Amino acid sequence: MELKFENLTKNYKTKIALNHFTVSLTEGIYGILGPNGAGKSTLMNLLTDNVKRTSGNIYFNGKEILTLKEKFRREIGYMPQQQGMYDEFSANRFLYYIAGVKGIPKKQAKQEISALLDLVGLSSVAHRRLGSFSGGMKQRVLLAQALLGNPSILILDEPTTGLDPEERIRIRNYISELSTNKIVLFATHVVSDIESIATEVLLIRQGELLKKASPLALIEEISGKVGEGLVTREEVAALQKKYQIGNVYQGRQGLKLRLVADELPEGFVPVTDHIDLEDVYLYYLEGQGRGDGI
Repeated sequence: MELKFENLTKNYKTKIALNHFTVSLTEGIYGILGPNGAGKSTLMNLLTDNVKRTSGNIYFNGKEILTLKEKFRREIGYMPQQQGMYDEFSANRFLYYIAGVKGIPKKQAKQEISALLDLVGLSSVAHRRLGSFSGGMKQRVLLAQALLGNPSILILDEPTTGLDPEERIRIRNYISELSTNKIVLFATHVVSDIESIATEVLLIRQGELLKKASPLALIEEISGKVGEGLVTREEVAALQKKYQIGNVYQGRQGLKLRLVADELPEGFVPVTDHIDLEDVYLYYLEGQGRGDGI
């Protein structure tokens, strides 16, 4: 199975939201990482054909998705960023409604809904009104509806936005279990959401693909570019103007600052044993490519 984007471009008047985006994906979980306005949601909307592209192509198994039409839409499961739900519906009724929209036969829908509610841990509250659900519970319902029909491509647009840490971990674990025989696109600006589950990470800035590699490969690329050093509070402000600052914390010896740079400032020691994707994000994306939320 292959999903291929070829020179995909989307312009909004003078704003370039996606610029000749080209990448090929097979089965696995792809963390699409970038700041707000980088083009993540635009990419999702072009894939679902909710937005018309300016130019370029999207191929699924060698065929342009615009020619596949309904056949391709049946291959997609989409979990949107915004929670568009009917609060008066129960979780069970909502999923049956979505199954009807997708054209899933009732007998098949019954089996799938029961299994999916169990998967996302909501079987015991299946008949409660959605209006009484927490934000995390609603996100789990949205994940379940995206999985109806057993799609080949799962699109998750900021699926953990606004959730507390416990719910973030729960949603992340559910997603981790879904990667077999699926292409999972997980768009986020929260590094921790994809650090432990992504097969590969796509770094996007200002509508362009900067990097596509495994988390480990990306971490290896910035070896020697992450450093820590003792600083005064006055020095923190000065360094922040010149470098991408990771974290400042109080240690026994004083304030310790973490930063990323091609050349570390004097007194900073390269970090060798605990570089992570947060550092990768800082190096390639932080402070650059911030946009207007497109």
